[in-house]
Amino acid sequence: MSWKHEFALSFLNDLHFYVTEAGPLHAPVKDFSIRRDEGLKLIIKTRCPADAKSTALERPAGTVRLNVESAELENDGGMKAKLRGLIPYRDRTTHNHRTGDSELAEEAQIHEISVPAWDDREALYTIDWVENLPTRPFAWPASIDTKTEILTTRKIGRGDDVVTLSGKQIEHSGSNHAVKIVVEGMDIYVCALERKDGSELKKPGCMIYVGTPDDLFRKKVRTAVSFALNVYLVELGSALYDKDWNPTSFKAISAYSIGGRVLDLPTLPPAPLGGRWQNEIDPFYMARLVNALFHNYEALDFGNLTWGYWHALCATPHIAPVHFGAAIESLIRQYAAMKPGQFPQKIIDGGDVWKTLRAGVDELISKLEIPEKKKNALRENVGGLNRVHQRDTMEAVLKDIGIEPGIDEWQAWRRRNDAAHGIAMETDEVPEAIRDIKLLKVMFHRMVLRIVNGADSYRDYATLDFPTRRLAEPVPPAQTQ
Repeated sequence: MSWKHEFALSFLNDLHFYVTEAGPLHAPVKDFSIRRDEGLKLIIKTRCPADAKSTALERPAGTVRLNVESAELENDGGMKAKLRGLIPYRDRTTHNHRTGDSELAEEAQIHEISVPAWDDREALYTIDWVENLPTRPFAWPASIDTKTEILTTRKIGRGDDVVTLSGKQIEHSGSNHAVKIVVEGMDIYVCALERKDGSELKKPGCMIYVGTPDDLFRKKVRTAVSFALNVYLVELGSALYDKDWNPTSFKAISAYSIGGRVLDLPTLPPAPLGGRWQNEIDPFYMARLVNALFHNYEALDFGNLTWGYWHALCATPHIAPVHFGAAIESLIRQYAAMKPGQFPQKIIDGGDVWKTLRAGVDELISKLEIPEKKKNALRENVGGLNRVHQRDTMEAVLKDIGIEPGIDEWQAWRRRNDAAHGIAMETDEVPEAIRDIKLLKVMFHRMVLRIVNGADSYRDYATLDFPTRRLAEPVPPAQTQ
């Protein structure tokens, strides 16, 4: 069943495909197998004659280039597959002393495998396969019920003189591990699946679309769902299905999981996803936040914004405040761009006034009895005098969206770039530095939630027991908790 789990690799390994275009791989290829490694990268392993040749160019290690190397597969039914972004990285020759034969085994990484539609069946459904969608700690509202029927027959006898025994075994299983949301009128089911024995996937899941939205639509939804749940959904690939849930085309990609670190992050949603208990998922709360993020995706450049956010979450404590600070500054910049003219970037807007001041300062610098190199350095620094301070812009944005940071939040903001400037952290400052990370993360959550109007409250992860607070309510100082 090609809708039960990610099926692309077993499909290619089991349906008698052969290599028609080897690309950078050694050829001719006798057989191959494709798998995912522990980092969820796609790996192809081939077996060839010992004298097989490769057209791959030798490049120095560390060469930066756009990898367009590819290979093609086909099976006897005319189905084709394309392997893009091939990087051969290992080969070895083995010798069978008993038969006297030698063969070459090669391994290569694949960026993407795509199998286009092989007939004219209409695609009506789409599934995105993902990793890192946990069944727990969430209390999912919808169930995934599975009914399996196994029909067994046994014939005893010879020729026409036989007796046929038959029986049917029916198995039922079910779990509440799904939620349905509607985005832009399209029904979407977010499903956390049970781990399959022997699979590299620890927390497999999928997103089922009743329709065939394009890649950008699904990326926006996937990014919004990731932020709402606070789990980075690792993209594995997708498939299109006809009315009978038979695949019409599919693709698989080498996954990016920040070195696997996203799989170990705690699950801490920025806002309550239900109204009764902490880990509840209510479709109304979930859909509100996902739709709010979806509709503001381009305005906030949300794909790149959350790219920085996830790397901040995965960063080591001494440098994480720098990353969170960068994410908040990016958010401020995008919000200011949404309201041109409301948040000036210069202290003196009048061109003539600034030109007069600049000319006067330049004249004073010219009269200084210092080397010309130092005079030029001073002139360059003068250019920054008319720039509005980052804190002033942030205060103006926060006031505009109706958020007042607390004392500790402002303190964390002031200290965010200490590590970037080489200021060492003392041992007794470690607990305070870790709390700064939590404060900056909560500040980012509050700002995003308010700007997109995705929730009315937030989870305060800088305070014991993670209380729920109104978005306008700051995190209280540590000594008052």
